[in-house]
Amino acid sequence: MNASPPPGWYPDNAGSGQRYWDGRQWTEQTIPAQSPAAPAAGGTASPRSEAPGSVVGWVLRHKVVSGVAAFVVVVGLAGAVSGGEDEPANAADETPAAVSDNGGSDDVPAADSEPVDTDGDGTADEDDFRPEDPAIQTEDDLDSDNDGVRDGDDLRPNDPKVQTEDDIDTDGDGVADYRDAFPKDPTYSKDADGDRVADQMDAFPQDARYSQDSDGDRHADAADAFPADPSRWKVTLAMENALSSANDYLSFSSFSRQGLIDQLSSAYADGYSVEDATWAVGQLSVDWKQQAVLSAKDYLSFSSFSRQGLIDQLSSRYGSQFTVEEAVYAVNKIGL
Repeated sequence: MNASPPPGWYPDNAGSGQRYWDGRQWTEQTIPAQSPAAPAAGGTASPRSEAPGSVVGWVLRHKVVSGVAAFVVVVGLAGAVSGGEDEPANAADETPAAVSDNGGSDDVPAADSEPVDTDGDGTADEDDFRPEDPAIQTEDDLDSDNDGVRDGDDLRPNDPKVQTEDDIDTDGDGVADYRDAFPKDPTYSKDADGDRVADQMDAFPQDARYSQDSDGDRHADAADAFPADPSRWKVTLAMENALSSANDYLSFSSFSRQGLIDQLSSAYADGYSVEDATWAVGQLSVDWKQQAVLSAKDYLSFSSFSRQGLIDQLSSRYGSQFTVEEAVYAVNKIGL
């Protein structure tokens, strides 16, 4: 068991000076650091060496000791000296620890601080997008245009008139743009077959291949051989034969457009119907002015004509039936 240190001045753990130990407890007597203590009878000395009950003083006053006792005292003295300014080791065993400024042990850690939540919305400021606004914790909680819809759910967060696709109607026809085939034309909105022709204007709204039916015969113009004639719409065998005959006539003689139709439809010639003959001639790629030049040369090859007489012969309904314009062109071309 350790013996209590002898009375004396020791470093004060509760202050910057020294406190007096009376052999049983710490007293209220303190002195500043490095302050000289009251001098002993023998002269001036430090508080540790001359204070009543100091270790050095005790050894000096008890010179006569046994060898063993002297050894123990010397060892104790060495231990006290090696401690320097620290409190004696056995003082902590029998005396209370010096009181620190904060009223407790210096080893007790400070309690963790609570996270700050300025707006009281349950989200710590460090995680809060707007720590002073309880309605907003994240960026998605913003409502930039104040339309009652959060930016994260708003199609156009800066336009108070638009929250979803249904709110966008460019032409104001009551049909949202994403459902309007013609979003910039209030007249039309539907195009069921996607052919860019409004259903109201599409003769075949369910068929993207066709849209026009000029003669209303329920046959699209693109597939109607007679888009202006509701009585027929496809090419017959008779029509094909009339076209073949027209090409044959032009291969050995010159004809005006009307003269060739008459030749094909005449009861004294081919006898095709006027409709079939007209269709056949319409399929030809012919320069009728050049045909007039050929006819003018034929007439002059077997007879003589004045300029006006040849024009009349070429344009007469009893002659070649070219137009007057075609006849004049031909006469000019041959130099008459």
